[in-house]
Amino acid sequence: MNEFQRDIERFLRTGTGDFETFSLKLFSYQFEKNLPYQAYCRSLEQTPASVKRWQDIPAVPIRSFKSVQFATFSVGHCAALFQSSGTTQKTPSRHYLKTLTYYEEAVKKSFREHVLHDDVKRPMFILTPPPSEALHSSLTWMFEVVKNKWGTTDSSYFVQRGQLDTPRLTFLMGKTVQKGLPVVLLGTTLAYLKLFEDLEKSGNTLPLPLDSVLLDTGGMKTAQRDVTREEFIALAKRYLDLDEKQCVNEYGMCELSSQFYGRGSSSWLQGPPWVRTRVIHPDTGKDAAQGKTGLLQHVDLANVDSVMAIQTEDVGRMEDDGFYLLGRAQGADLKSCSLAAERFFERPTA
Repeated sequence: MNEFQRDIERFLRTGTGDFETFSLKLFSYQFEKNLPYQAYCRSLEQTPASVKRWQDIPAVPIRSFKSVQFATFSVGHCAALFQSSGTTQKTPSRHYLKTLTYYEEAVKKSFREHVLHDDVKRPMFILTPPPSEALHSSLTWMFEVVKNKWGTTDSSYFVQRGQLDTPRLTFLMGKTVQKGLPVVLLGTTLAYLKLFEDLEKSGNTLPLPLDSVLLDTGGMKTAQRDVTREEFIALAKRYLDLDEKQCVNEYGMCELSSQFYGRGSSSWLQGPPWVRTRVIHPDTGKDAAQGKTGLLQHVDLANVDSVMAIQTEDVGRMEDDGFYLLGRAQGADLKSCSLAAERFFERPTA
C-alpha cells in the first residue's frame, strides 16, 4: 500500500480527506495499472495529463463488468470476487478485490453513521443466506462485516438453501424481545415481504422493542405486484411495530465498494464523503440540468483496485447532498447514453 492508498484508507476510516486530490491520484493509478480501463480512456482521448477534475474521470458502463476484468492486479490473486445476483441474469457482473481493507472500512464507517449511531453490540437477525452459501455476494459479506463488529454472539442468518426459516426466526426474535433487548434486522426487501406474508398467514405479529432497527435493500417487485416504499413501511409497522424512523433503506451494488442510505418512506439517499454522484443526461452524456432526472453516475474512492467511476442504469435526481432514486432506465435511454462505451468493451481483442 503506497502513500496515496494509505490516505484513501484513512479517508474511509475517518470520513475526512481531499476528494479531488485523491480521485485524480487514483485515476492515474488505475489508468496505469488497469489496462482495459486505460484502453477505454485512450479511446476517449482522456489521460491523467488531460483530466483535471474528478468530474472528467471517464466512467465505465456498469454492464461492462459482465465481460471485462477491471483490475489493477492479476485477478487470480484476488482476496474476494463479488458477483451480481438475480435469477434473470445469464452473465453476472464480476468485481475483483485485491484486498478487503477498503471495502470493510467503507462498510463500517457508513453503517455506524446511518444505522447504529454508536458501538453498542446488538442481536442481529439477518434475512440472507450465510457466507457459506453466498460466497460471492457483496451484500452477505457486508452483513458479515457488521455482524462481526457489532453483533452479539446470538446473531444469525435465517435464509438457508433459498428458503426463509420463519419459524426459527420468530422463535429466536421472540426470546430476545421478551428480554426487552433492541434488535437489528438486516435483509433484502423481498425477504421481509416473505416474513410479513408468513406472519399474516399465521395471524401473528412480532412487536419489536424501542430502538430496534430494520435495514432493507433491493427492489420491491414481487411475482405478483410492485410494492411501494410507503406500503413496505406500513407493513413493517403492522407486523413489527416499527416506526418509519426505525426503517433504513440501503442502496448498493457489487460493482461499488460503498453504500448509500435513506430512512423511512422517502427514496432520498445519501452517500459517504468519499463518493461523489452525478446525474447524467442520457442523450448528451453531460450533467443534467439542476433538478432534472437522469442516469446516476458514481465515483467511489473505495474502488481502489478496479474502476472508481461507474455509469449506472439507475434513474435519479440530485437534491441537497444526496439524490432521489427513481428506478431503472428504459432500454432507449440506456443505449443513447452508453452505446459507444458498450461497443468498445464488446469489440473483439487483437
